[in-house]
Amino acid sequence: MAIDHHQRGRHPFPKHSSPIPLFKSLPLFVSIFAFVLLCSTLSICWYIQSHNANSANFVSPHHLLRHDRFPLKRHFEGGTIKDESKHNGNAIPRGILGHKHHHFRSKKKENNLIDAKEEKGNKRETKKKRQARDALEDVKKNDENKQEAHNTLPDDVIEFHGVLKPEKKENNPLDVKEETETKKERVVNDVLEDDEKNDEDRDSIHDILPDIIESDENENIPLDVEEEKIETTKEKLARGIAGLPMSQTPALEGAHRGSIQCNGTVNANALAYWNEPQGERDVNFVSPFAVKDGTEKYLSFEMDVGGWNNIRMSLENIFIIAVAMNRTLILPPDQDIYLLMSKKSKGRKFGQFYPLHTEYFQKRLRTISTADFLEKEGRVHGKLPIREDMKQKVLAASHSCEFRNKSETACMRLYDHYSLVGNTPEFYQFKTCVIFDKDVYEGREMSAEHSEKALEFCAGRDMLNITSTMQDSTLIHFHSSELDNRFQLNFYGALHFTDPAVDNFFKRFVRDYMHYVDPIYCAASKIITSLQEESLLRGFETDEEGGGGYSSLHVRRGDLQFKDEKISGAEWYNNTKELWKENEILYIATDERNKTFFDDLKEHHDLRFLDDYWDMAGLEELDSYYMGMIDTIVASRGRKFVGTYFSTFSAFINRLRGYYGMSMKDSYYGTLMYKNTLHEWRDHNGPEFSHEWPYGWMGIDGDEIPSREIF
Repeated sequence: MAIDHHQRGRHPFPKHSSPIPLFKSLPLFVSIFAFVLLCSTLSICWYIQSHNANSANFVSPHHLLRHDRFPLKRHFEGGTIKDESKHNGNAIPRGILGHKHHHFRSKKKENNLIDAKEEKGNKRETKKKRQARDALEDVKKNDENKQEAHNTLPDDVIEFHGVLKPEKKENNPLDVKEETETKKERVVNDVLEDDEKNDEDRDSIHDILPDIIESDENENIPLDVEEEKIETTKEKLARGIAGLPMSQTPALEGAHRGSIQCNGTVNANALAYWNEPQGERDVNFVSPFAVKDGTEKYLSFEMDVGGWNNIRMSLENIFIIAVAMNRTLILPPDQDIYLLMSKKSKGRKFGQFYPLHTEYFQKRLRTISTADFLEKEGRVHGKLPIREDMKQKVLAASHSCEFRNKSETACMRLYDHYSLVGNTPEFYQFKTCVIFDKDVYEGREMSAEHSEKALEFCAGRDMLNITSTMQDSTLIHFHSSELDNRFQLNFYGALHFTDPAVDNFFKRFVRDYMHYVDPIYCAASKIITSLQEESLLRGFETDEEGGGGYSSLHVRRGDLQFKDEKISGAEWYNNTKELWKENEILYIATDERNKTFFDDLKEHHDLRFLDDYWDMAGLEELDSYYMGMIDTIVASRGRKFVGTYFSTFSAFINRLRGYYGMSMKDSYYGTLMYKNTLHEWRDHNGPEFSHEWPYGWMGIDGDEIPSREIF
């Protein structure tokens, strides 16, 4: 900058001085002048830099592209926005500690932040401290603030950067951020304050967080949002004590809890103990014992002659064999079921109880009706043509049949045809165990380890090994209605897969597929809700899985063959009185029609029965064969349950309780001899049907044999 000395109104040199000496001192003058000019220039630069630092948050016409709102590192050239970060519009990971942050910071802001700290006398921040501060800032930022910023972005900027524009939010939560400070913020603040006081370099702030977190009663603080999502999903799938830690349940990846569709406002989802869909691994599971030549093979069976729960047990065994061998299951003709006969309807279809005909079920197990099977394969040119002299009676029984041999629609005429054209394995209820071993199936010897386990499982029974040669038969038929050939056994006591992971898959299959249809659960939900609401008024709350609030009993009285289990009402009370809480409601599932039988219990507790909810639950609108199934569900949700030993009805209630994650140590039997049978997880090898045990539900989401420590 040139200086015109003549503009100052006076001569630059004193009049009395000679110009020659002054010119001799000119170099010194110029040096002094240059030094002053340099100082002034430096001062101006410092001022500009300071001004820019203090104006880092200046709101420009493009203020919404600030890097502290969106992770866009950008500059302007010719009025065009240049995106150097290649931001794709995805949400930024919010790891708290020890995780890489993807925020793009301007160097100028970061350096000035450090300068500001140095001016306050603090030491330079370490990388860990900056990471923690960044994380704290992330936590404090509210999603609504981000949405507000998105809403005000110019449309061309949104299109250029691929940023989705959400709906506008009127409230700005930053105004109340001090009042809504989370525990996570407080923990990080405490760590930072401690770090500033003691400037030693810690290995990781993450290492000290667990101690702080665990000191707060019953509060878990997730350290990573992604981990939190996974934990939440899997925690919902793990039901009570039956569940396993997340790391031990790879089969649950991608699974979701089942849901129940009811009319009106009824929400019965809490009763869905099954997963639907199953995890990705289960959905894609291919049985090592499946038909591999691509041809369609069939499996048929005869319906058990007992009551519904005996039939249910048989179906579970048969369905597993069909799935394991990848055979299409031929469903028996409609027929009456013992104790489920009514005047309203004649003949029962299994599809009335299970969701067999849904697309989801058919993907895992293909089924075909008897009539359709005979139409497809029983003709002259079919794979299994009906003998001409048998055709009339076989076809007469194809839609519905009766057990009476003299009937024109006798079921046995159909079963005779199956026996003639199919392979009939020799299975005897109390003498045979079915073994699925991959080595044996493929023609090799069973390993020593698997052989030992199989012998232990069979406990003296003969092994029926499933082999590939059995797959040569187009039809495999089981005489499961014959007295000696029934499958009236818990499936996990009759069938054994030597690979624990495969064994658990089929236990999950029974749990996740063979559940009752929705109307049964909808009616049960109405009753359970009413019981729990009434109990809540008395101070009884439910557990985390929605069970409890009341307790329950199953009192079998009618045709029970085991007479020692038919005890008096007084014995039922005296044998169980210490189990019930004062003023607790007792729900009783029973076939006893004379309610005075329960007077001893009624003297001390308010009793509830299924027919008390007839109108409220809309039971009149349902078929009568649903009643016992509804009873089992309601009884299964009791805080404590007392059943009848040798009753498969009571046994299934206990399995349902197991599926819901309830402890068997809260289940009892009415007679003193068997009262605490379920409180010990003993070896249950052999053909037992008297009760169920935890091997059918505990730890079945894992790949290992379950531990017996907790049940």
